[in-house]
Formats: sequence, structure tokens, C-alpha cells
Amino acid sequence: MSEEPTLYEAMYILDASLDDEQVAAATRQLESAVTGAGSEVVADEAFGLRRLAYDIDGHSEGIYKILYFRGSGEAVDELKREFLLLEPVIRGMVVVANPDAIFRTPEPEAPPEEAEAATEAEEAPAEEEVEAPVEEEAKAPTEQEVEVATEQEAEAEAPAEAPTDVAEETEASEEPEQSEAEPTKQQ
Repeated sequence: MSEEPTLYEAMYILDASLDDEQVAAATRQLESAVTGAGSEVVADEAFGLRRLAYDIDGHSEGIYKILYFRGSGEAVDELKREFLLLEPVIRGMVVVANPDAIFRTPEPEAPPEEAEAATEAEEAPAEEEVEAPVEEEAKAPTEQEVEVATEQEAEAEAPAEAPTDVAEETEASEEPEQSEAEPTKQQ
């Protein structure tokens, strides 16, 4: 019985004071820990320097990275161990990844000849789509649409008047009580 490997997502934050070489070395070391445990690295994405939501061990900024790998629980345990041992790693966590949510970098642009042909092919249908909505906007609203709009406007205005009536009733009910109380005190 062979189980299919699970796709994992490891998000980790590196010290912001590292230079590019040190970041690459830390990333290579984490990837080698994953491959050493018999797993396959699927993708490694860098999100760059970001401000942390709160200070972690005196760090207010960090370099965010995500590592996607397909493997077993042994690789997860090994990676968590590396997070603790590597000094440049501020924080790290591993979760089971959603295969549809893998962050992918945009594909490189096509050569200029292919880009022009693709642009021309996209422009032709776009012109037809622009004309169709204009024709629909030109027709006048039906009587039923006008009645519905009028009813909606009336309903929208009604709640605005209700609080003023309640306030007037409250004031009117308080005044007679005060006037009755005054004569009893005077007598």
C-alpha cells in the first residue's frame, strides 16, 4: 500500500538584515532538509521584505518566503526542526496546502511578433462587445420598472420620518406629568 504524497506549504520569515547570498543559503538549506527527507520541492516563492504585525524576538521586519513541497510527515518534522536550528529563521510554519492556491509567478512575455498577433486577436471581439451594451442602455425603462423604483424611493424615505414622530410623542407624554407634579408641590 503506497500512499500518495501530500502537498505542504511552509511559510517562513527570515531576518531582514540578511543580504541576498545569506537568504539564498538559508533557502537552500531548508530545501535540502526537505529533499533529504525524501520529499520533492514544488515551488519556492519570495514575497520580499515586509513589516511584521508584531515584534518577534526584537525583529519588526522580515523577509517572507513560501516553500511548496510534496512529501510525507517525516519531511514536515525535519523542516520544523530546521526552522528551530537555523538562526536566520525568525518564524516558520507548515500546513497542508490547497493545490489550487499555489502562488505562481507570471509567465514570461511572448516575443514581440507573437504578442502583436495575440493583441489583434483580442481586439476584434472586444469591439463587438462594446457595441452590444450601448444598444441596451438606449431603451427607456418600462412602466413596471418606474413603479418599482418609485416604491423603493418611498420605502427609503419612510424610516427617516419615523424617529422624529417617536421623539415628539415622547416629549408630549413627559410634559403633562411635569405639569401635574407642580401643582401638588405648591399645595
